[in-house]
Order: sequence, then C-alpha cells, then structure tokens
Amino acid sequence: MKKTVLSILIGASLTSPTFAETTLNGVVEVEAGFVSNADGDSSDLTLPTVELGIDNQINDKLDGHVLFLYEQGENNDNIALDEATLTFKPREGLDVTAGRMYVPFGKFDSRMVSDPLTLEMAETQEEAVQLGVSSGDISGSAYLFKDDEDGGNKMDDYGVTLDYSTDNLSAGVSYISDVNDKAAAGLGIHASATVGKASVIAEHIQVDAITLEDDSSVEPSATNLEVGFDMGNDRTVALAYQQTDAAESLELPEKAAGIAYRMPVYEKASFAAEYMNNQAYDGSKEDLVTLQVAYEF
Repeated sequence: MKKTVLSILIGASLTSPTFAETTLNGVVEVEAGFVSNADGDSSDLTLPTVELGIDNQINDKLDGHVLFLYEQGENNDNIALDEATLTFKPREGLDVTAGRMYVPFGKFDSRMVSDPLTLEMAETQEEAVQLGVSSGDISGSAYLFKDDEDGGNKMDDYGVTLDYSTDNLSAGVSYISDVNDKAAAGLGIHASATVGKASVIAEHIQVDAITLEDDSSVEPSATNLEVGFDMGNDRTVALAYQQTDAAESLELPEKAAGIAYRMPVYEKASFAAEYMNNQAYDGSKEDLVTLQVAYEF
C-alpha cells in the first residue's frame, strides 16, 4: 500500500521525536451577503472557508504540509485535500517542494474581504515539483507540472518567478505556460509598498489567447489596485479598484470598486465589512455588501 503524505507526517511525528514539531492551524469564516441588482435584492448566510492545516518538521532537512479545505457549494459541498507537499531543504537558501500546491504564479495580495479578480482569473492549483532559491532580498522559483486538461501525458508545463522584498517594498514578475488549465500562457507583475500608515498594492495579470467554444479567441487580463490605511489597534480600511479586459467568457465583471473595514473582536477573531460595486460587460451593475466573522488558530 502506498503511503500518503498524511501518513508520513503522522508516522514521522511518532518515530522522530527530535524533529517532531507538528503544528495545527486553521481558519473558519462565516459571511452574511446582501446583493442588489436588476433582478432584485437577495441575501444569504454562508460558510465560505474552513481550513485545517497540519505542518510537521520530519527532520532538519524535510518538512511536510497538508491543508484540508471546505468551501460551501464547491467540490460537491465536500471537504477537499487542497494542499499536500513535502519540502526538502538541502541548505540555506535552497529548497525543493513536491506535491499538490498552488504554484507561485501571481501574488494576489489583498486587504479586501472578497478575492481580487486577478486571483479569480489566474490562481492555479497543480501537482508539481518546485525549486526555490533565495539570497538576501531576492528570491525566485521554477516549477514543472502536467496539465491534465489538455490531454497530454507529459510533465511539460512550467513556470518561473522572480521577487524582490524588503520590510516596506516588494515587487515581482511571474510566468506560467498554462494558466489554471486554460491552455494559455500567462504573465503577472506585482508591487506593494508601505509608507507610514498607508500601503499600496498593484497587480496585473495577462493571459495569452484562449480559444472559446465558437472557435473565437480572447486574450483576457485583470488588474487590481488597492490603497490601505492602518488605523491602529489592528484596524484597517482599504479601497480597491479592479478591472478586466476580454474576460466576459470567464464570467468576471468588467469593473469592480469597493471599500472594506477590518477589526479584531477577540484574540484570533476578527470582523470585516465590505461594499463592492460590480459592472458587467453589458453595462449592468450590482451592489454587494459582505459581513464576515473569521476565527484563526
């Protein structure tokens, strides 16, 4: 019988006490959503995210990671094995990770409650092997994976990233040969900066031509711009403007703008409120209000 990543982590924690540093972490989010558009008003209470992560230092060179995810309405409303990786660290500044992961294409930083349109377009989960290197403020990675959707039988898709990061400034560029099983390559650039109590996030994703069912093609892109303000005591306010191009077939809005406020409630618990105005490609608009309570451990 093949050993699973989870069984390796459990076995290592029992047999290698010197390095059996197992930690559990998780997130529970509950949201109330209110939508107003041309079809009328609607509201709902949902459980958008429940995560349980297990991390284990198998020895001084090998780490294991497992993440289980539940998202209401997704994966037939079942719990999914979202991530499962083993990371080998032969020396400082060099690591090799293999398993199921979200490959490092795009940054997708955000202070909002809802996911940015850049993530909706380009987040890519694969079974991959990744080489990571870092030196000082510079880091990079390269990875290989096989796209199960294109009918191929070879591990011939790939991606690369290059990042620069300090305490107050970060920037990077990433490339992937197949964005989220769309059979199209993608390029991403991102930057963020903090000056005093203010912070800025900027990201752009460009995808090569995607062939649609009618044999036409589009080259979609997405941009996210945010300005955040630290109000003290872990309270933040963020303003966002997002835009897509040629993304109607991906069921994404053409424009989105909004404001979000986040504050702590108790230790490890927070409350957030967000207002977003979305505009579709046909010019129709909708208003969305989201109230979220989140607990992290």
